[in-house]
Amino acid sequence: MINKLFSLLQKPALWQRSCEPFWDDEHISKGMLEAHLNPDWDAASRRHSVIDRSVKWLESIIPAGSKILDLGCGPGLYTKRLSDAGYDVTGMDYSKRSIAYAKEHDTQTKYIYQNYLEMDYDVAFDVITLIYCDYAALTPDERKTLLSKIHRAFKPNGLLIFDVFTERTFNGRRDHTSWSYHENGGFWSGKPHLCLEAEYYFENNTVKVNKTIVITENGLCEYLIWDTVFTKHTLLNEVTPLGFQTHSIYDDVCGSPYTGEADTLCLVLKKG
Repeated sequence: MINKLFSLLQKPALWQRSCEPFWDDEHISKGMLEAHLNPDWDAASRRHSVIDRSVKWLESIIPAGSKILDLGCGPGLYTKRLSDAGYDVTGMDYSKRSIAYAKEHDTQTKYIYQNYLEMDYDVAFDVITLIYCDYAALTPDERKTLLSKIHRAFKPNGLLIFDVFTERTFNGRRDHTSWSYHENGGFWSGKPHLCLEAEYYFENNTVKVNKTIVITENGLCEYLIWDTVFTKHTLLNEVTPLGFQTHSIYDDVCGSPYTGEADTLCLVLKKG
């Protein structure tokens, strides 16, 4: 029986997508919003003290009066701060719950419930942000689609500011599986459930997938969450052919000088 259960955790094909909703799941989105709003938790969002530092740095490089689009805005932790600083801000996210919270707590920012891979703007924004390594959760084709849409959405001299994890975050990590039972429910389901989890690596340990199988009395759900790590060179090689030029490079989205030795990498790109 145990072997049969763990056979569900076989390694998926590279870039295989699961069909179950994640960001917009009625139960999971509650836990995600709670994680976003916890000021001391690096989970769905970074700790709020880091967000404060990040926004202060963003204000130092984004010209006053700029029109900003924040992709994957969640409940508006960056967007509200940027709107309060006087920018014309739009936030976009694919979680109804997060967007509803953002609208309730921030009337200055325009919030849009949408998958940003489906956005359709033409010469609309001065600056676009994609913060907390969302870019690397996309497949290569999705990243290409997103960059194309961002490029078209830019006004002349538009800036894209985003971050990714570096190879340091995967150092020493290997494939592994685990399981847990949640009698009173948990993050993945409000019902009693068995949770089978696996972490698999691909492409010389530069791509990872977290595979989660949630089993309740009503059936089984599968979730595949991907992540890619980059070096400065692999990231620039990916974005440059799509019409972007390097504006500046940092160790993080707080503007720390680039050393190449941090767990993250922040690029500021300009429209080519």
